[in-house]
This record gives sequence, C-alpha cells and structure tokens, in this order.
Amino acid sequence: MNKTIAVIGGPGPMGTGLAYRWALAGYTLVIGSRVGARAEKSAAELLERVPGVKVTGRENSIAVAKADIVVLTVPYKHHQSTLETVREAVQGKIFVDATVPLRPPKVGRVQLPESGCAAIEAQQLLGDGVNVVAAFQNVSAHILNSDHPIDCDILISGNKVAARDIVLKLVQAAGMRGWHVGPLENSAAAEALTSVLIQINKKYKYPGAGIRITSGSASSTHDSYAPDRVEMFALKGLPLVEPYQDLSELIAQALKANNITLMDDDVVVVAQKVISKAEGRVVSLADVIPSDESIRRGRETDKDPALVQLILDESNEILRQENGVIIVEHKLGFVMANAGIDQSNASTGQAVLLPKNPDASAERLASELGKLSGRRLGVIVIDSIGRAWRNGTVGHALGVSGLKPVIDLRGTLDLFDRPMQVSEVGLADEIAAAASSLMGQGNEAKPVVIVRGFTAISDNQASVQTLLRNKSLDLFR
Repeated sequence: MNKTIAVIGGPGPMGTGLAYRWALAGYTLVIGSRVGARAEKSAAELLERVPGVKVTGRENSIAVAKADIVVLTVPYKHHQSTLETVREAVQGKIFVDATVPLRPPKVGRVQLPESGCAAIEAQQLLGDGVNVVAAFQNVSAHILNSDHPIDCDILISGNKVAARDIVLKLVQAAGMRGWHVGPLENSAAAEALTSVLIQINKKYKYPGAGIRITSGSASSTHDSYAPDRVEMFALKGLPLVEPYQDLSELIAQALKANNITLMDDDVVVVAQKVISKAEGRVVSLADVIPSDESIRRGRETDKDPALVQLILDESNEILRQENGVIIVEHKLGFVMANAGIDQSNASTGQAVLLPKNPDASAERLASELGKLSGRRLGVIVIDSIGRAWRNGTVGHALGVSGLKPVIDLRGTLDLFDRPMQVSEVGLADEIAAAASSLMGQGNEAKPVVIVRGFTAISDNQASVQTLLRNKSLDLFR
C-alpha cells in the first residue's frame, strides 16, 4: 500500500475514475497531465471528493518521476506523444497501459494497429527497461467515477508474472476482479473487446457494459452448494474499532486469542459497522448542516434534521416515510430504512454510514486476511435489514468476495426429475442471516463470525449487486 501511483491522463474521465477508486483504497497518487495546472486542478477535485487522500498534480514527466507505478489513460491519438514525453522518467518502473486504439468516428469497429495492439506499441517505444502491463481497457469510465460497486472483470496481460501480480493488486484495490491472461500480445483481445462493448452499449442502452469470466455451466457451480454440515465461530474480544485501524490485523489477533485457525474456503462474515468505522465512515451530527427539506422531513418523521440530511445525501430516492423511519433506495441500490445509517454502538452525537463500496471492502479484507493466514477465503460484509411483509430484521449481504452471491438452479432437476424454472438461491444472504444470529444486535460485541463448510463456492466471485432485483421486476415499488 506504500507505493505511489502516477495516473497520466488523470484529468480525463478514465484517469479520474481510477484515481478515485485508488484514493478510496488509501494509495498515494500523482495526477499527471500535459498541462501542470490542469493536473493540479484535478488533484484538488479528488481531494475534495476523498478528504485526506495523499494526492498532487504535476506535469507528466514530473508525475512519472515521483511514482513507483505509472498508469496511462490517454486517448489513442495522444498515445505515442505521451509515451515519448515520459520515456526517460519511466525506466525501471511498471507501466500500466489502459489505452484502446479507437479511431473516431468509427469507435465501434475494431481497428488494431500494425504492431498488433497499443500495449505492444508502448513496449517497443519505451524499451526493455520498462515492464509494460496492459489492463483496464474494458471498464467504463462512467462506472469508475460512480459510487456504485463495479461488476466488471479486468484482463491483465504482460510479459512478467511479477509485474502482472502487482497490477492485479491495483485491480482488486479498485473494487474489481483481475485475471492473468498471458503475454503482452494478448492485450489485443482486450483492446478489441472495447469496440464490441461500445456496440453493446449503443444497441442495448447500457451506461457501461463490461465483461465477466465464468467457470462453466450452471450445473457445474451448484452441484454441492448445500453442504451436509456447516460450522460457525463468533470471534470474542474484538476491541471497538477506531477510524482507519487495520481491521485485518485486529481480526487476526482475535482469531489467535480465540484459538481459531482459518482454513481454505472459510467465509469471514463481518458486520458493516466495523468496516465503516475502519474506513472512516463516521460523521459527527454537529458538523451536518440541514437543508430545508431535511428540516421538513425531520419534523414529519420526528427525526433529527441532521440525521435526515445524511439520509438524503446517501440515497437515490425516498420511497416512503412514516413516523420514525424513512425508507430509501441507497446510492448502492439497497432498499432500506434510513439509508442504513446507524447510531447504535457509536459514540454520542455520531452516525455511521455504509461503506462507499462494500464489495471492494470485502475484497480488500479477503486479500489482507489471505496474506496473513495463507488461506483462500471468502468475505461477506453484512447489515441487518427489514423485509417486506415480515417483522424483524435479518442479516443481509452488502458486499462479497470469494463466493457467488446467487446460485442459479434454473434448468436443474428436482427430486422428481422436473426442471426447475425460477429457483435462484441468495446464498450470500443465507450465510449472512445465519452469521447474524451469532453476532447479536446489542452489546454482544461479536461483529465477526467464521463460517466453515461451503467448499463448492470458493472459486466463484460476483458483485453483491446480483442480489438486487431490477426495479422493473420489484413488485413492492
């Protein structure tokens, strides 16, 4: 995490989006541009968006000199000229090329260069002293710049495995899943796919189509998703988490104190609140300035206007309100009371917001705990949420890593050899609910539960967004 990333072309949409995601992950950033003043302006905007991030803006060659890793995000027409500008400064470093050889106006047509792909052009121009790695060609800048989890896989090509491994960590830190796809020449496939995705966006009115790597047919993924035996262990003695503490280290210490050794395919279920606290998502209500709307809604619902303002800020829309509760669609897509904002188990006068990107939070924790334990792990970030037509809250998944949130049983056979038509299992929610029963809701102080026994799902990953029903199919709205 101590490496500095220079984002060349950082003021552009792609560079802005990647820088934003890495800022959330805690990286030190240098925004590079042909014009230093433009880079400084972009850095200031990022600092405003992610307070506390270490970011500066510099002219391209200076930005490269200050960085350990360089990421190029310029349009193809500026590709060669930018490479020539930074050639000397980038020697001995990892150079991540996200360039796609699009040639307006026919950007929906594959038009690869004579060398085979833009990444090869970069390697040829920069020379053997630079480790060129190609990545990020197939993720939408629009999605990167949003606050939504990213449901997109990243293809990583490069001639040195060690360099690809480092870029894989950057992919994960940005909230995505990365795949090693071989030598740099294979970047041609990823670069060509961009034009295909543009055609899909145009035809189907998508804001930013991406790709997902699957592991085969549905039947191969769920033959044994339901184990005969599951064990759960609640961790005791975890201290109150303070902002920006290393949660993975705290969990590792608690595991040792509880004499629990992690095993491959264990699922670590973590209460949202400790994730939010560790990521600094704690707000003092005294610092919130209520709007006229929040004052009005606070009066109508008998709620603190400052708290209502936070609810409005965290929501896409207000669906319903009654005395004491406001039902919203959260910016993350979850339908929940009060935007998931909680004051329980928080200091007086403070409110805890949901993580900005729970999938990315789960991915980071899975990676960090995996390094500490040497194990392949799943992680689920959960919160207690109410349900339509039922009393009582139940644990729901907000973010996942290392397992498939939904098991699609459609097309498989029931006990009488009849194909099932509509059956889909919200596995991440089922695990979340089970773990929540051990955590408790009051002063139990058990925000982490280890779930053991789901061995068939460890290699399947997806965004928790797959659990959310499309609005057009949501009969409760």
